[in-house]
Amino acid sequence: MITCLRASRAVLLIFSLGVFGCSPELPEIAPLPTASDPDQARGPKVGVGSSEALAEGLVEPSGVIGLRAALSAALAQSPELASFGWVVRAREAEVLQASKRPNPDFTIAAENFVGSGVFGNQVQFQNTLQLSQLFELGEKRQRRTESAAFARDAATLEYEAKRVEVLASTTLDFISVVGNQEAVAIARGARLHAEALLDAVRKRVSAGAGSVLEEVRAEVAVRRATIVEHHAEHELKSSKQQLAGRWGSKAPSFTEVKGDVYSTRPVPPFESLLERLDAAPERQASLAVERLKIAEAALARTKRVPDVVIGVGWRHGRDWDDQAAVAELTMPLQVFNRFEGEITAAEAISTKAPADTRAIEVRLRALLFTLYQELTHARDEVTAMRQEIVPRSERALTLARDGYSQGLFTQLEVIDAQQTLTEVRKEYLTAGTTFHWLTAELERVLGSAL
Repeated sequence: MITCLRASRAVLLIFSLGVFGCSPELPEIAPLPTASDPDQARGPKVGVGSSEALAEGLVEPSGVIGLRAALSAALAQSPELASFGWVVRAREAEVLQASKRPNPDFTIAAENFVGSGVFGNQVQFQNTLQLSQLFELGEKRQRRTESAAFARDAATLEYEAKRVEVLASTTLDFISVVGNQEAVAIARGARLHAEALLDAVRKRVSAGAGSVLEEVRAEVAVRRATIVEHHAEHELKSSKQQLAGRWGSKAPSFTEVKGDVYSTRPVPPFESLLERLDAAPERQASLAVERLKIAEAALARTKRVPDVVIGVGWRHGRDWDDQAAVAELTMPLQVFNRFEGEITAAEAISTKAPADTRAIEVRLRALLFTLYQELTHARDEVTAMRQEIVPRSERALTLARDGYSQGLFTQLEVIDAQQTLTEVRKEYLTAGTTFHWLTAELERVLGSAL
C-alpha cells in the first residue's frame, strides 16, 4: 500500500510536467524514490535530507524555469516537509523500543543490622543479594510492537501524503504565476491598443476631422489601461513570491516561468477516476489510522492479564555464618482496577475508526464528482474561446480600427471593440487557469496523474 502511494506520487510529478504542454522541451528528471530503492524510499532519510538542504542553502531555480524545476526544488527544500522525516524516524525508534523486554532488577537487602536484645550488636544480621525479572504475560510485548509498527506506518503514509500535497500546492502556485504572466501580457496589449487609438485620434484632430473630446476620452483610456497593467504586474510579483516560498526561498531567484496556460488535454471518464479513489492518499491515511486504533485496542486488552515478577537470590547470616538460596514470585491482584475503562475507551475508538474512513470515502466521492464536472466545463469553455470567441473578437477590433481610420466607425465603437477583446482574453485566461487548477486538485485528491 505504501509502495503504491509512493509510485502514484512519482507519477503525479512526472505527469505534472505536461500540465502546460511543455514537457517535450524539458530535460529528463531522475525518478523519485520508490520502495525498490530502500536508501531513498525511507521516509526519515528523505525528511532529514530536506532539513539539511535548507540548512546548506542549495542552489535555487533561476532564470526561466519550468514546472519540473519548481517541483524538484519544492520536494528537496520544502519547509513543510523538513520535519516530517524526523517524525517517521521517531516512530521507527518507537518500534525498536516497543520490542524490547523489561530489564532485570538487582537488589541488595540488609536485615537486623540495628536493633535491641537479640538483634543488638548485629548478631542476627543478614544480607541478601537478589536478581528479579518481570515477565510480561498476555502477549503484551507482541501487541505493543504491533501497535508501534502501525503508528510508524501511519506516520509514513502521512509523510507521503504530505509530499503529494506539496507537489499539488507547488503546481497550483506555478499555474498562478503563468496565469499572472499572461494577465500582464493582456493588460499590456490593452494599453498598446489604447495608445494606438490615441495616436489615431490625434491625427484626426490635427486634420480637423476629430474633436478635442475624442482626444481626452482616448487619453483617459490610456491612463486606465496603464493602471490595470501596473496592478497585474504587482499580482505577478506576489505570485512569484508565493511560488518561491514553496522551497523556502525568501525572494524568487527566477525571472519567469515557462508554460502554456491555454493547453488542454482529454479528461478521462468519471468511472475510471472513481475506481482509483480507493488509492487516494487521504483514504489510505485513514485506513492506517484505523489499523492503528484496532492494534491499540488489542494492546489495552492485554492488561487484563497481570504480569509476574520472579526473583532468585542468596542470603548470608552473620551469627551462624551460613548461606541459603531465596526465591520470590510477585503478582498484582486485580481487585480494584481491572482496566475496564481504558479497555472500553480503546475499543470504542477502534469501532469509530471505520466510520471515519467511510465518511472520508463519501466526502471524496462527492468532491471528485464536483471537480470532474467543473473540469469538463472548463475544458469546453477553453475550446470555445480558442476556436470561436477570441478569433472573432480580434477580427471585430481589426474591422473597427480600420473603419475608424476611414471614418466609417466612431471612436466609441473602437473603444467598445477594444474592451470586448480585453474582456474576452481575460475570460479565456480564467478558463485556462481554471482547467489546470481543477486538474491539479483532482490529482491531489487521487494522489496520481489523470
